[in-house]
Amino acid sequence: DRACLVAVIVHLIRWIGIYGVVWLFGGGVRLASLATINLSQVSEFALVICSLGMQYGHITEETLTILIWTFSLLAILSSYMVGNNYAIYGAMTKVARKLTLRKPLAGGDVNSQEEDAEGHVDRNIVFLGFHKIAAMLIAHFEHHNPHLLAKIHVVDFHEVIMPQLRKRGVTCAYGDISSPDVLEHAHHGEVRLVISSIPDSMLRGVTNLRLLQISKQVWPDAQVICTADTPHEAHVLYEAGADYVLRMAKLC
Repeated sequence: DRACLVAVIVHLIRWIGIYGVVWLFGGGVRLASLATINLSQVSEFALVICSLGMQYGHITEETLTILIWTFSLLAILSSYMVGNNYAIYGAMTKVARKLTLRKPLAGGDVNSQEEDAEGHVDRNIVFLGFHKIAAMLIAHFEHHNPHLLAKIHVVDFHEVIMPQLRKRGVTCAYGDISSPDVLEHAHHGEVRLVISSIPDSMLRGVTNLRLLQISKQVWPDAQVICTADTPHEAHVLYEAGADYVLRMAKLC
């Protein structure tokens, strides 16, 4: 029982110490949460320190026993938490929104409904995530079809990419691309094309199939382009309603 209590206290301290530090240094809610989940265990070095403390008479054997049990419990628990960290984060954000009655987090170039006529109404191409393929497309458009840049809006986890995109005339918003509520608030106006250009091998906590389903849910009239690593993945995406599937093997 004492070991379970100590394990709970360790988790609470982790959320104060790790989450707070990462968030204060600009890491964002997502990075801070994932870092805290991934570092939920107790270091084996604590066992070494307690063993020395018991030898010198600073602590009792009972204290060392409690720490050993705590170490074992958190080691087992963290192995599952690290493997499902994105799913845990997603569940936590949903619960937090319901408890606080807040709108989904979406920052960046996000206009209100009244500002659509001057903002997103003409940006009918939405990129879900921004990585190598999306960067290559933006670079190609910049040199060969610059007028298309005024039609593109990017939604991504990372805020650091936004200054460079804005310099190229591309609007952007940061938020969880796997959340339908976030996507609804990240872009206002009609969307004609949705592009998911990051393959599943590089996505975390979501797949192209899930992004396809979310896109069809949020923007039912839009065409959706997805990315696949294998022919089987491409077949599954086409069967699920993808309008076109990019194959990584053919892009390289």
